[in-house]
Amino acid sequence: MARVTGVDAVAAEIEQAVCDALDGLLRATGAVQPPMVHMFSEGRVPAYVGCVTCRRFRVGEDAYRAVGKLGHLPGTVEATRLLVTWEAQDLNVALQLPVDPDGSALVVLDASMGGQVLRWYPLCLSRARPGHPALIPGWGPPQTLTDPPLPHPIVRLLAVWRLARGGDGDVQARELEAEGYRISWYGR
Repeated sequence: MARVTGVDAVAAEIEQAVCDALDGLLRATGAVQPPMVHMFSEGRVPAYVGCVTCRRFRVGEDAYRAVGKLGHLPGTVEATRLLVTWEAQDLNVALQLPVDPDGSALVVLDASMGGQVLRWYPLCLSRARPGHPALIPGWGPPQTLTDPPLPHPIVRLLAVWRLARGGDGDVQARELEAEGYRISWYGR
């Protein structure tokens, strides 16, 4: 059996919290969370650094730029692991990619410097009641894929993160916040 490290345990807790938050948001409003990046740093106590939530974006090129830029802060703070989360069909619509009406899913990409594992949490959505925006999610069994093909802005996000090492995290955070990204630091 694989040894569970502190980072693994915290990442698993964050992943479960993301699933729970999406479930609650769908039930309350019928909306999905924007793409997010959760940052971890092995050897740091606590291992969880914080998260960046994507700014609002328009469909098309603006969506590509907004999602791709999510990798800037993790590279600046030298995060060693990321959980990148998004709803599959919501991102497909934003990027003007083909949409699969039966392909709703929470996507959690667990990335390290050497590769990534994608966990696909399928969703079957039904209306709570007519005229109400809430949706009732039915969760299917998660699927795991190692080094899967990814949407272009996610590939860019990972490349920026892996190549950009260091800098002033506070300055980078202020710049991103000025553009509309939301940043939550853990323990600050």
